[in-house]
Amino acid sequence: MSQTTAARPSADPRASHASWRPDIQGLRALAVVLVVLSHVHLPGLEGGFVGVDVFFVISGFLITQLLLREVERTGTVSIAEFYVRRARRILPAATVVTVVVLIYAAIALPVARLDDTAVDAAWTSVFLANWHFAASGADYFSVTDPSLFQHYWSLAVEEQFYLVWPVLVLLFVPRLGARAFTGIATFVLAASFAYALWVTAATPEPAYFNTAARAYELAAGALLACLGSAPLRSRWRHGAAWAGVLLLAVATATFSEQTPFPGWHAAVPVAGTALLLAAGPDTWPGRVLSARPVRYVGDISFSLYLWHWPVALAFAAALPHDAPLVVSAALTIVVSFGLASASYHLVETPFQKKRVPVFSRDRRTLWLWPISVVVVLACVAGSAAYGSARQAAQQADAEAYFDEHGYQEIQGEDVDEVQDSLDEAVEVAESGAPIPPDIDADALQDAKWTDLVDGDCYASEGERDADVCAYGNTQSDTTIAVIGDSHAAMWIPALDMIGKDHDFRVVLFAKMACGAYPVVQDADGHDQPDCDAFRDFTRDEVADLAPDAAILSARGQLNMTDQPDASIDEQWATAVTEAVTGYQESAGRVIVLGDVPARDESEPKDCVDAPGADQENCVVSGESQEAHSNAITQERAEAANAIYVDTEPLVCTEEGCPLFAGDVPIYEDNSHLNRLWVEHIAPALGRELEDALP
Repeated sequence: MSQTTAARPSADPRASHASWRPDIQGLRALAVVLVVLSHVHLPGLEGGFVGVDVFFVISGFLITQLLLREVERTGTVSIAEFYVRRARRILPAATVVTVVVLIYAAIALPVARLDDTAVDAAWTSVFLANWHFAASGADYFSVTDPSLFQHYWSLAVEEQFYLVWPVLVLLFVPRLGARAFTGIATFVLAASFAYALWVTAATPEPAYFNTAARAYELAAGALLACLGSAPLRSRWRHGAAWAGVLLLAVATATFSEQTPFPGWHAAVPVAGTALLLAAGPDTWPGRVLSARPVRYVGDISFSLYLWHWPVALAFAAALPHDAPLVVSAALTIVVSFGLASASYHLVETPFQKKRVPVFSRDRRTLWLWPISVVVVLACVAGSAAYGSARQAAQQADAEAYFDEHGYQEIQGEDVDEVQDSLDEAVEVAESGAPIPPDIDADALQDAKWTDLVDGDCYASEGERDADVCAYGNTQSDTTIAVIGDSHAAMWIPALDMIGKDHDFRVVLFAKMACGAYPVVQDADGHDQPDCDAFRDFTRDEVADLAPDAAILSARGQLNMTDQPDASIDEQWATAVTEAVTGYQESAGRVIVLGDVPARDESEPKDCVDAPGADQENCVVSGESQEAHSNAITQERAEAANAIYVDTEPLVCTEEGCPLFAGDVPIYEDNSHLNRLWVEHIAPALGRELEDALP
């Protein structure tokens, strides 16, 4: 730091230390604010997740600077003292947040998610969360059941890096000097960057959590510390500062969940942070970052980072699905800042300033590592036990209820009977009926269409064809081709029964997340070339098969985005027409099945396992993207002389879509029907198809 900067008057006692940089606290504030704003989904800030990369560079810079100064002062590095400092810095706040989140999970989460959360907490306690998430196939950007501890991955990366880095300083700097160590930092940076390029292309989702792929970000800060800890004094510092701001702004505004990361993209915020660190506080951006309010956010940045993610998920679960984004964002920000401030003053500061009597001595502080693990694992065991006891009590109450009231009788011979059963199911739910006993997340998924359809008979991710498999009366001369995605395949249990009763063969052509209609389904990482190839395969096979009829179906508008020349609705309408007219050339007639409504993005497993769950909370409105698509599908199918069969009345009434009829679950996840219900309504579906089938 320059003498003029060091001598600038300040009420902050840290300003008396020549190594203290007020702008670095401001950079910490910028980093955490970017992350928080990204995680509350504010438009235009999707790339705010690069705040973590800013943290990595700062950490590498400060830790290496500290280690080099220790060697300069003492001639060596005390590994024990290094971990004493890390323990005081990391463990108290991280452990407190972990324990509080586990208590919240035990009280508020469904049992299945509670069990997953407990496992995640166990991995965070030993700073291996990143490898746990990578091995479990977690997607950092997924909005489906994200872990309450997913953000702990970055803590794990740092601590794994610091298992090696101080040892390298100890081995090389006392013997070779700080300048020679620059070569080691450069090598680590280059090797890690090359690996990041490769692994991000090869396995993008786990690459996000990969320590070796992230090491170059910490090494970049370390290299800057090796080259000199003092900021630039030349006129170039102003250009460097503004270039750094520009790079961070570009990354924040243009990066998204579709950006391959870390790869070379992470080098953008890394370079931006390095430029701001090199520029120092004597620039306009540096002065803004050095302002006292900004520095305070930097002071609480670690606690804010720890708290904001579980708070955001808690509000997302508690608020209605249609709650305005600004409400959830504002609540998350306000509550997170309040908790972070309390955590900083009541937890972080006492340990940092050695005010906790038992741990006021450095050597005793090392006991924080095993103590934190024991505390977290004890809470893991306790939360899991509490969840199991809670579930057992709910099931006992449900058994008593149904022993007294019994189950409704459900009918399924035609659509009118199904509607009557669904109306009664909604009435039962609204009367306060509990979840049927012995039904939990696992039981809901005990009966799937895949129980009947072998995995070789449909195409999964990465596959472009499948075996051609037959159901129903496989010896019949009458053949019906069923074409589409999993929302077409889930009807196979019913069509198998109908085919046996009505003497026709059912042949399936299905690929997951690849509908019968030739739309572009490229959102959420969907592999469009594989889908297009499977559609070509299906058209060729159906042309050779020449079936008596073709049944087309698809999950409505799945993974679609607006295109420059057409909206989602326009694309869907065009594709329905194209598919119907195309298959009319090879099939005797074309039947189009409407889609069933999705359950408001809520998973039935979460509903049945939720604390205090009852059937009323599991009834949903039926308003969904899938239901919206049906009107377009029907109009275009009938305009092209296809026969449209409405399936919504088989699962929903005007009063809503229940999860149960009697003790039979209707859905197995948020959009697919349970096989038991599909088989139950097979006679009704058969009556709807009577006039359409040959």
